[in-house]
Amino acid sequence: MLYGLYQSAVGADLQALKMETVSNNIANAGTSTFKRDLAIFAVRQQQAEIDGHPEHIPPGMEGHPGSAIAVDTFTDFSQGPLAETGAALDVALLGPGFFKVTDGENDFLTRRGTFTVNADSRLVESDTGYEVVDDRGEPVIVPPGSTLQILEDGSISAVDPVTGLPLPLAKFELLQVDDLNQLEKQGDSLYVAPESAQRLAGPDLRVRQGYLEQSTVKPVHEMLSMIQTSRAFEANMNLIQHQEHTLGQLLQAVGGR
Repeated sequence: MLYGLYQSAVGADLQALKMETVSNNIANAGTSTFKRDLAIFAVRQQQAEIDGHPEHIPPGMEGHPGSAIAVDTFTDFSQGPLAETGAALDVALLGPGFFKVTDGENDFLTRRGTFTVNADSRLVESDTGYEVVDDRGEPVIVPPGSTLQILEDGSISAVDPVTGLPLPLAKFELLQVDDLNQLEKQGDSLYVAPESAQRLAGPDLRVRQGYLEQSTVKPVHEMLSMIQTSRAFEANMNLIQHQEHTLGQLLQAVGGR
């Protein structure tokens, strides 16, 4: 393939990937605890250089880059703003760390604290129904009719509806992953990481009852990024058409001789 056509085709493909990432960010601007993703690109060497045979680089192409490539999709784990809901089962995390939830077979990490109590009196994540895990590795059982009182250290108590006295129940399993690159996103707000990468969260992680962490997506910023990406994609497509037209003219001129 001609060098220019190849570069333009790769450019259009990468911009399409970036558009997909930005569109997903915008779609989740209102999703609690959603962390925005960034598509990371880089420029690689020409294939002949990678293979160790720079002498095979076509004349005139020396010093030119090989092509742009998609390196990874990076998740920005910065703290999202907290919004007060006043709901007893809305719980936000302030600082680095995660709740631990399970579907019974697999464990997940999440910062989404939209909890509810299921038919078995277990505290679960409301969207997935996954059970919340306490610091003993057990589900949190909520006595019928009681309300929960949650402290900043993650301690959970059930408030007796008659006496109003708190009864200690459990404590959230709060975990921290130092190397966030080891987190693998599962859906919008769930993550998995090797157990060796997890450790108990430190005192800089606080639990806030009656609050929800908001998405880190800034809609205006993402819309500007979408416009720039759309223009870059269009520019690459125009370059492809222009090069095809030029190549067609050249072939006609050569063929007419």
